Amino acid sequence: MQNFSAHIARMSDCEAILEYVYATCREEGAVWFSYHFTSAFDSQTSKRTAIWARDYPLEYQKLYVTEDWRSQDPVPRLTFKHGPIMTWSRARQCARDERQARDFLARLEGLGIDNWVSFALYGPRNRDGYTSMRFSEDPDTFDEGRLQSIHALLTAAHFQICTIMDGGSASVTLSEREREVLEWMGRGKSSSDIAIILAISPETVRTYTRRIYEKLQTNDRVTATVRALKLGLVDL
Repeated sequence: MQNFSAHIARMSDCEAILEYVYATCREEGAVWFSYHFTSAFDSQTSKRTAIWARDYPLEYQKLYVTEDWRSQDPVPRLTFKHGPIMTWSRARQCARDERQARDFLARLEGLGIDNWVSFALYGPRNRDGYTSMRFSEDPDTFDEGRLQSIHALLTAAHFQICTIMDGGSASVTLSEREREVLEWMGRGKSSSDIAIILAISPETVRTYTRRIYEKLQTNDRVTATVRALKLGLVDL
């Protein structure tokens, strides 16, 4: 999965991006896949949300549409509330105090649907995305970092799709200090670590982080890093 960000940044066709992402996820053991593109401030279960899917069982597709499982599905909401990565076992834990959510997940398990993972994808200007996929093996047994790498891939794809839909990238300029903070963020350093490295206070780091998020039109570290790499603002 190395160099996926640079590869996706060169792509200009949303369908091709999603085909590439799914092919990469299949190499990681995914057996079916869906990507949901949500308009600004809309819900991931809204009928206005565009869905791109591959290899979902026909029976499940019919239930999702004819019995309106789409609007009942609690997993996107749970993922954005407790995620950004939600395994099926963790979803059951998060839904234990919600009867409707528990019942829905029980119906999924009754159909033999397990080993799935959902991912919250934060996009520019509140246009968030969501991906769900099922794996051939229990994701709880994955090596540390495997799901995080898949999430980074999905985030890069979502951001590029947003850029394509915008018709191009916006011009962004970072100060030298903002660039330094972002580079250390991209290397996995926490705010407290960055404060020590740059000899500034943690609150100052948070201030720079807020400015970076505003300029890059995002609200999470992964998207900010991918956006900055694409625009050539940092060199990690």
